[in-house]
Amino acid sequence: MTTPTSSPASGTVDVPLPTGRLMRTPEIEPLIVDDADRVPNVVALIARSAERNANREAMRWKLPRAKRADEVADDAGRWTSRTYREMWDWVTSLSLGLKDLGISDGDAVCIIARTRPEWTIADLASLALGAVTCPIYPQSEPGQTAFVINNVRAKAIFVENAQQANKIAGIRAECPTLEHVITLEPAGKFPDGTLTLEDVIARADVDAAQRVAWRDAIQAIDRDHLATVIHTSGTTGNPKGAMLSHGNVLYNFEAASQVVDFYPTDVFLSFLPLSHIYGRIVDEVVALGRGAAVVFAEALIERLPANMVEVKPTVMGSVPRLYERIYARVSSAVEAGSPMKQRIFGWASGLGAQKYANHLAGKSDSPWLAAQLKVADMLVFGKIRERTGGRVRYFVSGSAPLAREIGEFFYGMGMLVLEGYGLTETSPFVSINRPDDFVFGTVGRPAPGSEVMIDAVTGEILVRGPQVMQGYLNQAAETARAIDVDGWFHTGDIGELDEIGRIRITDRLKNIIVLGNGKNVSPAPMEAALSTSRYVAQAVILGDRQAYTGALIAPDFDELGAWAAANGLAEMPPEQLVEEKAVNRLFDTEVKRTLEAFAVYERPRRIAILPRLLTEEAGELTPSLKTKNRVVLTNWADKIAYLFDEKTSTGS
Repeated sequence: MTTPTSSPASGTVDVPLPTGRLMRTPEIEPLIVDDADRVPNVVALIARSAERNANREAMRWKLPRAKRADEVADDAGRWTSRTYREMWDWVTSLSLGLKDLGISDGDAVCIIARTRPEWTIADLASLALGAVTCPIYPQSEPGQTAFVINNVRAKAIFVENAQQANKIAGIRAECPTLEHVITLEPAGKFPDGTLTLEDVIARADVDAAQRVAWRDAIQAIDRDHLATVIHTSGTTGNPKGAMLSHGNVLYNFEAASQVVDFYPTDVFLSFLPLSHIYGRIVDEVVALGRGAAVVFAEALIERLPANMVEVKPTVMGSVPRLYERIYARVSSAVEAGSPMKQRIFGWASGLGAQKYANHLAGKSDSPWLAAQLKVADMLVFGKIRERTGGRVRYFVSGSAPLAREIGEFFYGMGMLVLEGYGLTETSPFVSINRPDDFVFGTVGRPAPGSEVMIDAVTGEILVRGPQVMQGYLNQAAETARAIDVDGWFHTGDIGELDEIGRIRITDRLKNIIVLGNGKNVSPAPMEAALSTSRYVAQAVILGDRQAYTGALIAPDFDELGAWAAANGLAEMPPEQLVEEKAVNRLFDTEVKRTLEAFAVYERPRRIAILPRLLTEEAGELTPSLKTKNRVVLTNWADKIAYLFDEKTSTGS
């Protein structure tokens, strides 16, 4: 790695790569936090917000309606909500109950549950005592769950329901530090000794003086205090526990508030896993810290489109797959429409492209373009926006690359996707495109107060700043490998910086394919390009040490089914449909079309179509929907063998 030629304080390092791109961000944007707005810890941030916004809505979620034997069950349920005052009372009571159970400063408290309001309440109630919250992904196997509990030496664990409580009961003998199991759902057949939230809340001290003392103790928790240990997804071996301080987490709120305008009037629709740092920062820390309303989507992902229409969010954090699905559905509807509708959509899309070109050039839209955009909005864009609730100001995208075409598509319709970049170890905020400075295909400039450098030899992205973790719990050697002596965190991602320091991610170091002829191939850009096809739900490019690349493709089965019906194929199960020659020709065509811009040696010579989606339950995806190639290679060994069987391979 090259040595910086100036100190971080100087803010000026001017070492361009031979291509004209930078090796390091040209300056450090200062992080500006007024003394009046500075708080010592995450709980103090939310407490301040609760005081300022006491009567505003803080949380909303859907409850199932009461069911009688003589009525049809209404699975849609009804919405219920809590104000900031009510939410803070909930946190206070649960925290005092935990204190009575013996939870105190430095104790580890695990949470294993899907995203729901009680997750946030349990988190804040534990943090208020100086405890360290340690999420466990709900899909974690018992062995991995036991590893996390023992790695942090958890004293208590919040479980979502009877299923999770029984999972813990099965491994409890292996977890000697675990004293309390607390369920978020009161109904169910629980193992003996399981407590409910209500049981814990009932133990809260009602003495006013004790509550004042509890509130005063919160202010004594400083920014260096450990707040959470979040275990990485463990794509190889046991996961590593990233230790994040209150200061790490607060930095996200302070830096994000400086570059993106979030308001108390905003409505955040929350469906990302709170077990992952990305969802927790967006939908807990930033949203509640700003006094906005957080609406929890229903657990069934199939209900998300309906929830968007019902809730009418103004801000929503998501992963690229959501935007890809919306893009695919619109493309499908246009193709199925009349020639006139197709021409109108093409005209409107062209106006959106002109609007984006003006943005890149720093030019205002001409009066004529503005007038045409208004007409396009009435005819096309407004109807599409209504499918998202009609009020979205920002979509925030993270976790994986978003195809440039999709960002441009949403912008043309009046919905801005702010693509950002981060990792668990950076808590996670490294960079983001900003409302006044965005370029699709990049993840924006570094967050205020932080630096980014590109390793001149490997191209790896290095990060230094207030967001970098304290280290990996109980793994000093791994910490030393990840954070060098100069404080740079080695991300494992490769990328480049443009002339003003915007980051463009090209791939993961470990994902780079080295072909048998020595040529390097980055699969991520091709996977992102393939995702623009409405028929492709997921794509994995493989080929390390092979003569060529190949692609595993999981279809969007809704789109594929509609295509099959329109093309005379009888209805058949997915495993049979993907074997049809016509289906294989369709995907061959889509691969060639979407990857035309890539070099011949990069493009996959052969594809294999999967009969189902890659899933987190099968171990093929991380909770943030990244592909675990190691598991994919095992689960789909027969398909991969087909890809690289040169005896039957054709083409060049």
